Amino acid sequence: MSRKSIALVTVAVSLLAFASASHAQPHPENFAGCQGGCDGASRDLNMQTENLSRATRSYNRGLSKLQKQDFSKAAKLFEKAAKWVPEKADFSYMAGSSFYFAGDHAMAKSHLVKALAVEGDDAIDSGQREIAQDILKKIGED
Repeated sequence: MSRKSIALVTVAVSLLAFASASHAQPHPENFAGCQGGCDGASRDLNMQTENLSRATRSYNRGLSKLQKQDFSKAAKLFEKAAKWVPEKADFSYMAGSSFYFAGDHAMAKSHLVKALAVEGDDAIDSGQREIAQDILKKIGED
C-alpha cells in the first residue's frame, strides 16, 4: 500500500467520522446500555489503522533495501511489518524470502511457514505459495 493510499484511507476515515458526527442522532456512548464501553470499537479501529500504517512503512522500506539487494536489512524490515500486522501473509512471505537470500534459513522457514498458514483474503497468491514451498524444500535439503 503506497503512502498516497494510506493518506486517502486516513482522509476517508476522517470524513466518515465527521459525517457521522454531524447527524442529529445520539452517540452510542450516550445510550444507557453503552455506558462505559461503546467506544472500544473505535479504539480498535484506530489501533488497526495505525498498525497497518506502521507495517506499510516498514514494508516499503524493506522493498527499498531489497532493490539494493541488502537482503538482511530488507528481511528485518519485512519482519517488523509482519509483527505489526501478523494476519497479512505477504509481510511474512517477504520476510521469509529475504531471510532465505540473506542466508538465515531458520528465520526464513519460520516466516514462510506462517505465510503458508494464512488463508482467505490475506493469504499469499498461488505463485508466492509455490515459491515459498520451493524455498522450504531447499531449506529441508540443506
